[in-house]
Amino acid sequence: MNKSHLSESDRKVIESMLKAQNTQSKIAKYLGYHRSTISREIRRNISLRGGYKHKQAQKLSLARQKHKRSKAVKITAELELKVQYYLLLKFSPMQISYELAEQGIKLSHETIYRYLIKDKNQGGKLYKHLRINSKRRYRKRLKQGRVSKIPNRVDIELRPQVINQRKELGHWEVDLVGYKDGYLVTSYERTSRLARAAKITTKQACEVSAALVHIMQGYQVKSLTYDNGLEFAGHEQVNRVLGSDSYFCKPYAS
Repeated sequence: MNKSHLSESDRKVIESMLKAQNTQSKIAKYLGYHRSTISREIRRNISLRGGYKHKQAQKLSLARQKHKRSKAVKITAELELKVQYYLLLKFSPMQISYELAEQGIKLSHETIYRYLIKDKNQGGKLYKHLRINSKRRYRKRLKQGRVSKIPNRVDIELRPQVINQRKELGHWEVDLVGYKDGYLVTSYERTSRLARAAKITTKQACEVSAALVHIMQGYQVKSLTYDNGLEFAGHEQVNRVLGSDSYFCKPYAS
């Protein structure tokens, strides 16, 4: 069975066998490595002046390992707040990692999962915001009507008249549009007709809510009006983040 990690003594043998003009295949067979491992080792550490030297190769290898370890991002107090914020919006660890990457922050979903496990072991409740926990609660409501599945839905009849008159900025209408490769979350400001949109891959409520929060950040948002699609069931989480109110159209009258 081929090995994968070279030791300093392996590098001494490589240097010696190269000086004796042995091929890379022969060196690999002798040391018990795959030929590509030996080829990569020589290519990375060979010097134009002195050729392959085991001491230099060992130093370069250790330096690369140290650099690789130093690149690992630890969850700081500031990052904790960001992760918790996206968890409240029902982002998955993978989606959180992607969203942070958009902000120039490299944090793998594996690191986020480890953070959640550590928090749970310390008595924390962050893991309860993972989707798998919300799905169990959601299934209990499947026999109810479509409208009643949207928690704390406020009918459009209760929407203030000032919104209907289109005389005040900050009131938006939200829609979800399907297309060949996924969906578009769209939002239109009723007075200025400013439009915002974001691509998403599924119509799950958590993903729709997250996209909506993303495109609305930086804009005045006083209210959001939706149709009765279950993809908008996360409207309360959106309201908490944006400080907005939400209203829903009459059933079958978007």
